[in-house]
Formats: sequence, structure tokens, C-alpha cells
Amino acid sequence: MATLGIASALFWPARRNPAGPLPTPTDAAAEAATPTATPIPTSEDESDDLPPSVRRYLESTVYPPGTGRLREANQDLLHPNERHEDYRRVLDTYSENLDEVVSVRFTSDHFFYTEDDIVRLDLRVKRGETSIDPISIEASALREGRAGPEGARIPIRFHREGDAQVAMLDTARFADHHGPVVVSARIEYDRGAFYDETLRFFFTPPGRIPARFTGEIEDQLVDGSLVVRIALDVELSGFYRIDANLYDRFGNPVSFSSWKGDLAHGDRWVPIRFFGRVLRDVGRTGPFIVGKIRGYRFLEGEYPDRERIPDLAGRFTTSAYDLERFSDREFTSEHKERMVQLLLEDVANGISIDAPPTPGRHAVPSGAPGPVAGGASPN
Repeated sequence: MATLGIASALFWPARRNPAGPLPTPTDAAAEAATPTATPIPTSEDESDDLPPSVRRYLESTVYPPGTGRLREANQDLLHPNERHEDYRRVLDTYSENLDEVVSVRFTSDHFFYTEDDIVRLDLRVKRGETSIDPISIEASALREGRAGPEGARIPIRFHREGDAQVAMLDTARFADHHGPVVVSARIEYDRGAFYDETLRFFFTPPGRIPARFTGEIEDQLVDGSLVVRIALDVELSGFYRIDANLYDRFGNPVSFSSWKGDLAHGDRWVPIRFFGRVLRDVGRTGPFIVGKIRGYRFLEGEYPDRERIPDLAGRFTTSAYDLERFSDREFTSEHKERMVQLLLEDVANGISIDAPPTPGRHAVPSGAPGPVAGGASPN
């Protein structure tokens, strides 16, 4: 086992070194992934007797739940706490001449905030493709609870920065609030012409932080997969979810993975497994970089339904691993084996389990013969 080095210039508070590994929480997903004694077909099985529905299921379950390949198209995973607002056209300015149409973009730097973060609000107005200065902006922030708005409005003042109108909102103003905050803005874009816009962000105050990452991370090879153990100082016991991304040494995305389970009060290690088959399919060798480490405590039946853990900043480098050390086995479990058995039973009983047909085309049930020569349908 090797301790990960910090890739960026970050310094963590000194902490005690545990006299041996901390207790590892039970990972229900890992237990469910234990190979069973009865072999099941794989996605690479070339048997002609394997029904298409079973083959599709096997191809979609090569990796375990909660982990997979990380691609450039997975923007929500690559940038998990970024916003994606775009310009919205002002209805009252609609025209066949696009140069007369006014559009507004109102956003902030993140969606989730914790503790003493500062929210940077960014408002831009344009006519056609040309930026314009609004005549006036009346803005305020208001807490939102289960039943709607709560408390008094907090006024917000904007100032110009380049083409944008910017305001800084100190979350300390919401130290007694856990949940959404609604920011409203009335924008005067022409003399006497107004447009109303809102955005929400989610705040977890200092008193509701359930756990904190300590900055201690270890990695090891376990059963052909890369397991990254992340240490937390858990304040509140409960059911947690922890997520992380894996990159190659050059920063290219490789894999995402998550851990879910119960954590008790005190220091704990959470094992996040990056499945060996994923690493083999991507074809990258270590050392790898672990980043975008984030998580929350789930609050079943409550509002809000989660308490955020402050994200762990920085990236951390693993030990070097040869590609051949990772297993190329497909994921298997008792649940997966049972699903295959049920699918095979359905096909044998003539039950159609095909995906809905493309509009304008007709699906052929799994148990029915295929088209005859010349493309005609069977009688």
C-alpha cells in the first residue's frame, strides 16, 4: 500500500498517523460484487444461442454499478459543481431581426456552497450579440424552506466587471439556514422596460457539516482493481455517498466511481474502487491522479435531503501500476446471475422483452423468428 502524494501545491494540517489501518466500513456494493460459484455468460460470449435481450443486458453490466469510464462528454462528472445557465431571450423583445432581441444570462460560480464560501453572481445582458449595460438592477437573496420563502430579503448590489455585472454574496448571511437560497433580480434593460430573473444555490452552514475529508489518501491493488482509500473525520453518523474521479498522469479522464454506506462518528476510511476492467478498457497505466473528491450525508425523508461535505481540493497521485496487473474480468454478482436467469426464462416462455421500436419500424419479439430471405416478414 502506498500513500498518495499531493499533485498541487496544497498543504494540509498536521494530523496524527493512525497506529494501523482504520476500520473500513462495510461496502454493500463490494460484497454484492463477489463472484458466484455458478458461471454466467459474458458480453464476449459468441454463442449463437444467447438471445439479443440477454446480450444487451450483459453488455450494459460489464462494470459494477456506480463506476465506469469517464469521458469528455461527461461534463456533469468532470465538473460536478459547476452551473450551465445560458442566455435567455426576453419575450417582449422578440423580433424577426435578431439584432433587436435582448437576452439575459444570470448565473453563479457554483451550485453547492458550504461554511464561509463567497457566492460570485454574474449577470450579463446583450442585444443581438452586443453586450449592453442594464439601466438598473434591483436584486435580493431570500432563504427557501419546504413551504417556500423564509425570513427577510437581503439586498444585493452589482458592479461592472468587463461585460458583466458582478455581485459578491457572503454566505455568512445565511449561517442559520440549511437549504436553497433564491436570488432574484429585476433588470431594467430599456427605459421603463424590465425583465425578472432568478437563480438558486444550495447552502450547507457550518453547523450542518456532517464530516470533513482529512487529506489522507492511500491506494492499493485489490483483486485486480485500484482501490483508493479516503479518510474522513465523521462528526455525524449516517448514510453517506462519496464520489471521486480518476485521471491518467497527463490529466486525461479515465474513470468515475462512488462509495455508499453507513459511517459512524470518528475517523473512517472509505474505499473507492476503480474497477480493473475499466482501466484495462481505457488502456492507461499508472501512476493515476485522483480528483474531484466530494460527498454528502443522506437525510431520508427530510428537507433538505442531504448535508454536503466540503469538497477536497487538489489532486493526488497514486503509485505506478502496470496495466497487466488490473483484471479484465467482467463484473459479476448473484443479482446479475439471477437477472440473466430471469431473462432466459422469459425468452423461453415467449415473453417479449425487447426495447421499444424506432418510430416507423416494428420490433420482432425475442421468441419470434427473424425476417425471411428477401426481407419479407414471417407469416
